[in-house]
Amino acid sequence: MEGIILHDSQGKMVTLENIEIPQIEEHQLLVQVKRAGICGTDLKLYTGNYSVDNDVLPVVLGHEFIGEVVAIGDKVNKARVGDRVVAQPTYSTCDQCRYCLRGEFTLCNKRKRIGFDSNGVFAEFAKLNENQIYLVPDSISDDAGALIEPLTVAVRGAYKANIQPTDTVLVTGPGSIGLLTALVAKQFGATVIVSGTLADAERLEIATKLGADMTDMSGDLPTLLQKKGITVDVVLECSGNSNAVDLGLNLLRPKGTFVQIGTSSKKLNVSFMDIAYKELKVTGSIGAFKEDWYTTINLMERVQSKALLIVKKFLPLKDFEKGFEECLQNGGPKILFTPNSK
Repeated sequence: MEGIILHDSQGKMVTLENIEIPQIEEHQLLVQVKRAGICGTDLKLYTGNYSVDNDVLPVVLGHEFIGEVVAIGDKVNKARVGDRVVAQPTYSTCDQCRYCLRGEFTLCNKRKRIGFDSNGVFAEFAKLNENQIYLVPDSISDDAGALIEPLTVAVRGAYKANIQPTDTVLVTGPGSIGLLTALVAKQFGATVIVSGTLADAERLEIATKLGADMTDMSGDLPTLLQKKGITVDVVLECSGNSNAVDLGLNLLRPKGTFVQIGTSSKKLNVSFMDIAYKELKVTGSIGAFKEDWYTTINLMERVQSKALLIVKKFLPLKDFEKGFEECLQNGGPKILFTPNSK
């Protein structure tokens, strides 16, 4: 089968190769990948800006996908051949710490993930553990199903903010996660503002179509909000950029809530005095917990027509470099690979 392989963690040592179809064990499934999305962390791996244990290399990239089960191990009970599934990136944890016992597997310090520590889904077939997977109903299309994993990230971050219908929510960073986070925030009935830069014009147009009440790329959002008399109750920071963090902390009202969803390979300087003097509630959000996956699948049934607005194009695996480079140039919208479309 074809697979997109990372050979070196220093960057741009990625190739498309013919590799063996994986062999499954008794608690595993073999899945034919239907759609697979390029994530920001895939781009960091591609450019050498994300740490990888060299002992796992070479490794197949990719963790956002939907697929069809084509074979199951002897002790698999959760799925049957022909089922459509998605899967949490976490394929292995200690199963014993307080976080694992609560289904909060992203916090386990022994966590291993597909596309990072084990072969991922940028291939024609993928091997998964039974405890990773979630069944996808027929009411969700393959295209929308490939967006379930990034939508879980948005759901986790937005739910941590305890958004109220009367809140004004600022989403900073209109990449795929930011756009989906804005979509989730709108489900609470909140007023949603999405901010970006001049490079984000296309993405901010999508944000408006997703239901955002206001978008901004002026570079002077504080003045604009002051003129309009708008106060920000919640900030959902999705860029991992220090300027966006500063903007969010500056605009947030006293006792407001700040959730850091976007990640960065660099350390960010944060003014804790801004946090202290305004008594802000600041928290982080990484990945998604088990409960978020069920919530997200139910949500996707209702919002898939809007969620699909973030998808720009579909590419075969052989055009992976074109896909990666295009994402690096414009940061989105989403590109999906179609591994089994010949």
